[in-house]
Amino acid sequence: MRAATAFFGALLLAVALGIGWWSPVERTEPIAVSSIPSTPPAEPAAPGPQLPASPGIEPVREEPVEVAAPETDADIFTTTANVRLRSGPSSNFGIVWTAPAGTRVRSLQVDGNWHFVTTAEYEGWIYNRYLQPAGG
Repeated sequence: MRAATAFFGALLLAVALGIGWWSPVERTEPIAVSSIPSTPPAEPAAPGPQLPASPGIEPVREEPVEVAAPETDADIFTTTANVRLRSGPSSNFGIVWTAPAGTRVRSLQVDGNWHFVTTAEYEGWIYNRYLQPAGG
């Protein structure tokens, strides 16, 4: 195996040298250097009227900032047992965190029998059997 690697390396080196990757560059003509005339810096321009946009260029539009919906009692639940938060709405998804019984969670979305919930540090999916309304 080492012999094959050494042979391949030597072959690669020979090809690289043959192509001229590592050969020095020889210049026969001098490199032209342009001279930059020294002029005093221009005065900053006063702000003028807005120029119309160039054709084909659209201004950047700002996206609206998403504001969290106010918390309602209908969205707040507590867990009834130690329950696993999952990365998707099925027991086939990976476990994000195990919430202890009595953990307060906020439901943001429902998909069948699964709630997408958030806590202070985690978010994930919980099966609805392990949730009860916070007031009850």
